[in-house]
Amino acid sequence: MRTRHPFRIAAAALLALASFVPLTGSAVAGQTKVEYVDGVAYKPISTKVSPSWYTPEFERRLLASGTDGVRLPEGATLPGGVSEGQAAGLAQPGIRPGQWLLTLLGSDGSDNLLGWCTANFVFKKSAAWGLGTAGHCGKNGQLVSAYVVPPPTSGSLPGLYVIGKISVSHDNGIGDDFAMIDIFPEFASWMNPTMPVWGGPSGVYTGSQVGLPVKHFGHGTAFGAGGTPRVGAAIRWDIKNGDGFSWVSAASPGDSGSGVLAVLGEAAGDLTHLAVDIEGNVIGVAGTRMTKILQIANGWTLADGSLVPL
Repeated sequence: MRTRHPFRIAAAALLALASFVPLTGSAVAGQTKVEYVDGVAYKPISTKVSPSWYTPEFERRLLASGTDGVRLPEGATLPGGVSEGQAAGLAQPGIRPGQWLLTLLGSDGSDNLLGWCTANFVFKKSAAWGLGTAGHCGKNGQLVSAYVVPPPTSGSLPGLYVIGKISVSHDNGIGDDFAMIDIFPEFASWMNPTMPVWGGPSGVYTGSQVGLPVKHFGHGTAFGAGGTPRVGAAIRWDIKNGDGFSWVSAASPGDSGSGVLAVLGEAAGDLTHLAVDIEGNVIGVAGTRMTKILQIANGWTLADGSLVPL
């Protein structure tokens, strides 16, 4: 059994923000998936959130929109409860890390309309483009949409676009939670591998330094307007034989899949779970390390971004 985590007291104020998060499983799986490793419970961050304006009729229009996309309804709010014009975190053009994603669960005939998640990193396989998120955000074959500000040269308008389909989905608990979205070729020229605010990624972090600052950018329902950057400190890099890692920070529904960078910009992994101790206290967030993600994404390579957030 491991000793108690060294950052618990110092992080108490920050983690209080995360303590209200419903400790439920994903909307996709339909059941709570709690895994205990070395006395810590790892619980997937819920994806079961939905804007009030996202109706079955709206989804039908979105599915039929092709590459034209769909404008948001008048008065519609985005993650953080802000309007399109206020959503600074959604204003960067292109399809990129930190993208707000909606998995179109209803497209497979289910009653669930969508799963709300965040993209982590951009990947390449020959001429194909991929975009990562959490495995519990969707199953193989499900369509994924994103709120996109198209590149100015495209002549297209900001809105929701069906950007691709999930081709690989691992929803196997902490350290094995990742999905790859195959981006439709029509959107290849829209791809941008650089993370908003932070820049990067630049290579893969393979170290194990406890206390190392890590940073992420996600669209959790409780934090900020239109995407929020957060910084934490690494607690563990050795969960499940080094496939999982955890750090001191806060997260809420919608953050699942967010990309996590080490302090110098290397890709550390994705954000998928809350870490809860034996007394029921949230002690951090956790995810799948980048080394494991590249094993899951067999044949795909990480696309490096600019260290200047373009």
